[in-house]
Amino acid sequence: FGEINNEQRTHLMDNSVYIALSRQMTLFRNLDVTANNIANADTTGFQSEKTMFTDYLVDDGNHRDMAFAQDIATYHNLDQGMLKSTGNDLDVAINGEGYFVVETPAGERYTRAGSFHVDPEGTLMTPDGFPILDDAGQRLQFDPEDTDITVGENGVVSVLGEQRGTIGMVEFPNRQALKRMNSTLFEANGQEPQLATKSRMVQGALEKSNVSPVTELVRLTELSRSSTSTAKFIEVMYDLQRKSSNTWTKQQ
Repeated sequence: FGEINNEQRTHLMDNSVYIALSRQMTLFRNLDVTANNIANADTTGFQSEKTMFTDYLVDDGNHRDMAFAQDIATYHNLDQGMLKSTGNDLDVAINGEGYFVVETPAGERYTRAGSFHVDPEGTLMTPDGFPILDDAGQRLQFDPEDTDITVGENGVVSVLGEQRGTIGMVEFPNRQALKRMNSTLFEANGQEPQLATKSRMVQGALEKSNVSPVTELVRLTELSRSSTSTAKFIEVMYDLQRKSSNTWTKQQ
């Protein structure tokens, strides 16, 4: 530390620790996001997330700037997942940027997870147990004896040639602005959903998660190593601070 007094030395070491701690917090946040991506690698319609980082300058009290790390946002990976054929009449994927419209106790929500089922009351439901809405905002209903259900590219649902309604599908001006509610459910977050014009439905198929497990595992390993290194640095700085303080005390 050169020819500086103990107070200045302590101040510099404190600043180093604070900067390292800010880095550690962003690493922990990135670890959480990456771990969640890995956990949903097999979740139908899941869109992975990534974290954006930046640094910001803070005056250290001595008219010098300190650069702290900060995670400023988490954004969605909007790449479409691979469509997997299932042959199930009630499995529906979206080819394009659209979302199915879902009824929840908190209002309309949106999803790309199309592994539907019909509940005992005859309502078309999501895997989470929420009703799927049609293009008029109403629930889609089926009779117990209904078979040979077909879903057209435009979402029109027919049973033995008899039309039963149209599965609601919408698009958004800014998909990044959608707010994630759980693994596959999103809130409009102030946006007005628009009738889908660029998307098509594919019956008998599901959209797989767009997570790349190998990429995420590599990132998890790198983040874990960085977190361990930062923790060791903080430990070393605290140790130096204790030794410096003890030396200064003995000299008094």
